[in-house]
Amino acid sequence: MLGGSRTIARWSWLGLMTALPSLVQASQEILVDEVVAMVNRQAITRSEVWQEAVLLTMQRPGGFTHRVEVSPETFGETLEMLINQRVLLDEAQRLGLPPVTDQEKEDLLQGFRKRFPDTERYTQFLLEHDLNEDIVAEVMVRHWRVEVLRDKKLRTVSDIREEAIRTYYIANRRKLANASYRLVREAIRLKLLTQEREKMLAGWLLDLRKRSDIKVLIEKTPSPAVPSR
Repeated sequence: MLGGSRTIARWSWLGLMTALPSLVQASQEILVDEVVAMVNRQAITRSEVWQEAVLLTMQRPGGFTHRVEVSPETFGETLEMLINQRVLLDEAQRLGLPPVTDQEKEDLLQGFRKRFPDTERYTQFLLEHDLNEDIVAEVMVRHWRVEVLRDKKLRTVSDIREEAIRTYYIANRRKLANASYRLVREAIRLKLLTQEREKMLAGWLLDLRKRSDIKVLIEKTPSPAVPSR
């Protein structure tokens, strides 16, 4: 089963990570969003960033609250994540990554529901933030597709050579409390592999961004407010 919280949390290397409707309905009133960025001719709206920031906050430990406040700093970080996400989703489409199935979508949505103590609190959260399950599911699906793409890319990273592990051990033996090589070898291998993967992912994302048409149309830390009701 897919896990909604795991899907978002794994992507710390992105800096932060929705593509939601450009129209927000409040009561009986239709409000047109401000476009805050363009990525390869795709618009990102202010409400998309705000809704994504709210859902990201819910994924963090202690994130449950009836009303999530989005600071200007969080808004700016979330916008940057959404730009990265759009770039990566374009790459996923170029590579022909298969779409998420209906069952996978439902599993992702179920993982998000479990963040709440009960159905009543979950429904209250959606109402207070002008969200619905279609919006939540779309956000979860986008994060999941990016994670699948990430895992596909990580499979291209070679394992750490024995020589590199031993070199690290010799250089850091005192820091390792003179533990025997046999006892610490696997920990060293995992540490070096993690560093190599993070370096590769960062370089890959940077290269994709350089090849993309990105325009930010607002200040880096704008007011996070969604269109007034």
